[in-house]
Amino acid sequence: MSRLQPRVLRRLRARSERGYVAVTVAIMLTVLLGFCAFAVDVGNWYYVGQKAQKAADAAALAGVPYLPSDQASAFSTARLQSKKNEFENVGVTTVTPSIDGRPTRLRVKVTTTVKNQFGWLLGVPTTTIARSAVADYAGPVPMGSPCNEYGDDPYPSGNRSSNCNNTGAFWANVGSPQAPKGNGDAFQNSMGSNSDYDANGYFYSITLDQDMPSLTIEAFDPALIAVGDKCDVNNLAGADNLSYSLGQTVVSDPDVRYAPNATSPMCTGDVRFGGTGEVQTQFTMRGLSQNAWDPLSYPVMTSASCAAKTFAGYDGDMAKVLKKNSPEYNARPDVAANFRQWKPLCTMTGGVSKGTYLVQIKTNGLGSDAASGHNRFSLRAYGSSGGDKDHISISGYAKMAMYGNTPNGTSKFYLAKVPTGSRGQLFTVRLFDIGDGATAGSTVKVMPPQEYGNTFSGCQGSGVQNGALTDCTINVSSAFNGQWQDVTVPIPSGYTCQDTSPTGCWLRLEFYYGPGSGPADTTSWTANVAGDPVRLVE
Repeated sequence: MSRLQPRVLRRLRARSERGYVAVTVAIMLTVLLGFCAFAVDVGNWYYVGQKAQKAADAAALAGVPYLPSDQASAFSTARLQSKKNEFENVGVTTVTPSIDGRPTRLRVKVTTTVKNQFGWLLGVPTTTIARSAVADYAGPVPMGSPCNEYGDDPYPSGNRSSNCNNTGAFWANVGSPQAPKGNGDAFQNSMGSNSDYDANGYFYSITLDQDMPSLTIEAFDPALIAVGDKCDVNNLAGADNLSYSLGQTVVSDPDVRYAPNATSPMCTGDVRFGGTGEVQTQFTMRGLSQNAWDPLSYPVMTSASCAAKTFAGYDGDMAKVLKKNSPEYNARPDVAANFRQWKPLCTMTGGVSKGTYLVQIKTNGLGSDAASGHNRFSLRAYGSSGGDKDHISISGYAKMAMYGNTPNGTSKFYLAKVPTGSRGQLFTVRLFDIGDGATAGSTVKVMPPQEYGNTFSGCQGSGVQNGALTDCTINVSSAFNGQWQDVTVPIPSGYTCQDTSPTGCWLRLEFYYGPGSGPADTTSWTANVAGDPVRLVE
């Protein structure tokens, strides 16, 4: 018995262990199968998450170019793009666009619920997947004005917004193809090998930040009617002595409207430089576009009230041509109708959608192009309601030319709108022919938005004055005549401004003309913020 006992015990122990192993394997197999099932579900979560991230990225990039002016279109476009990427805002899927702290940043969050193939065995039948993306947009830099008028307005008559305060005294300028580049308009001289020439002329953006019942767009003194830079040439003599009460003029205030010399608020300073024939100036209205970076993508408006309008120039005796029923007046009644008056370019009624419209202004391709001169004018836009003007802005589109017949001393101008989202980037402004009439001690300074501070640091100059620029200031002289001067401004990492304010985030340009200066200067400006205009930032 003693020999059999160990053998029996071993057999019994083996049978017992075999049962234990079977139970253990069964338990572990269940766990392993659970992990395998879990791995299948996790892989699906990862796959759906990748697709959701792609949809969020695409949606944010598609919608953000509508900001900051058209939030509704930004949101609807984002949802549509997400739908194209298989995530529609319906059922278990939500697509949520929102403004991400800054008016030029769009966040899109895509959330969906997936069914687990095996997770239900573990009590987890579904899993929520969420992905988000943030895109930032920097459109063409608005230049020159934050208000509903671009340039001076001798007769604001209630149409001028309070946003126009402190805009500086200037007129918009467009040169003819024969006008010498050295006279200040860098972009319209087509002679020789001018690499800056743009056959499309100038574009001005008219931006509405809300829908309006109607919109009227006008130009002041739209034709080149030559009276000299300072309105002091002899052809204007005697025009202010004409009498409205005797039926001699089409205007009721000839003594004011037809007054000579630069002190008159009416003096736009249209000037001829020679050539033959008359300068023709064309104003073309363009409607809304989805491509803010291509001005030619804005469709030409062809309705009767908004069709392109061409204004013929004049260079002759103004006292005769402005006198009603004179032979000169009868031959050219358009001169009296256009000279120093607001003329309609476009009237839209029946509801006007918010967004950006363009007006294109050019002097080439309208005749022989043999005349040489500069046409100075202003633009304004207003609605039928008194408050509409506060929701309209007119700015230079990427580049501009301006004329200032200002007195000596200090003048400040709105330069360009640079939003908070530009912090850490480089802003560059190019200034052409900024030295006319300047004496020693004259300066030009790039200044931050009023709400940010008085100076920038780290500015660099390139052109006539090179290297570091203390307080972002250039010392100007006649050496700048007909020359480009670049100023590059590092936008500080802590830069902040009032993005939602019409006058917020506007960098300023301060001109100081020293004693003895005789400023009557046409200058050309262009500006940009370095970097991709549309980019993902999160």
